[in-house]
Amino acid sequence: MNGHRITLTSAEQGLGRAPTLQQSSNLQALFKSGKYLFGVAMSYPSRHVAKTVAVTGADWCWIDSEHVAWSPALLVECIQIIIHESAGKMIPVVRVPTKTSYEYMAWCLDAGAGGIIVPHVETADDMKGVISTCRFSPIGHRSFPPFTFIPGVTDATPEGESLFSLANKHCVIIPQIESRLGIKNMEEILKMPEIDAFMIGAGDLQLDMGIPPTMRGNEPEFVAAMEKAKRMSKETDIPLLGVAFGPDMIKERLDYGYRILVCVIDLHALAFGIIKAVKDTKALAEEHVGKRHANGNALKE
Repeated sequence: MNGHRITLTSAEQGLGRAPTLQQSSNLQALFKSGKYLFGVAMSYPSRHVAKTVAVTGADWCWIDSEHVAWSPALLVECIQIIIHESAGKMIPVVRVPTKTSYEYMAWCLDAGAGGIIVPHVETADDMKGVISTCRFSPIGHRSFPPFTFIPGVTDATPEGESLFSLANKHCVIIPQIESRLGIKNMEEILKMPEIDAFMIGAGDLQLDMGIPPTMRGNEPEFVAAMEKAKRMSKETDIPLLGVAFGPDMIKERLDYGYRILVCVIDLHALAFGIIKAVKDTKALAEEHVGKRHANGNALKE
């Protein structure tokens, strides 16, 4: 590597921080930097979990509201908790419930989320309403948030910029392609302006192909889809974003060209952490107490 670091240091995590923590961080710049970003997925709708996740050192946090029934108020609060507890070093990105959940997109971006993941995108037309909702004029029609900023206190911007121009330059829009139709239309989808990264929903794509949803596989149709995503990412210079768990899958995704990955889920970390701790403790107890009993019996003899 010749001394060149591809991942973010703790100090570098703060480089994308906005002028105030009430504004969205500059995730677009981090995506374009060429750095590899590694995140945590948050599935528990909990303030306490958000506070814990925020100090773990991950570069970003995927908050999932497609498969988790978040209340809007708690979702907004946890976005803000992650930003403030991490001092702006961890950037929350929200997967909204559906590709037409425009109100969720507005609520999350107004709360300071760094971007939106849009599930089940199959055509370029699917992205038109998303872009309109997530970008202020003149690009889109995102509505002015009157209850987000305190004038003269939390709305500071560099000279020549406004809250609205900065938001357009900072927030990312990420379509999730996860069907045969989406793969077919991938080139047209990625031609849409304002797309900052894209994701292959490998599990749902495999289901659509009639393949068990392992998120990996050597089936020709699935491999061809992943190769197409790799090729399109390279041709368009739009980074791939996804999930990968364990060394083998992480290496595989990196070889496909992924630079933005979720490498752990709060649910798995809690469950497998407890499972391992209990298993290791039982094994230690068996060995330690067994030796003690054996030594005691030896002394008696």
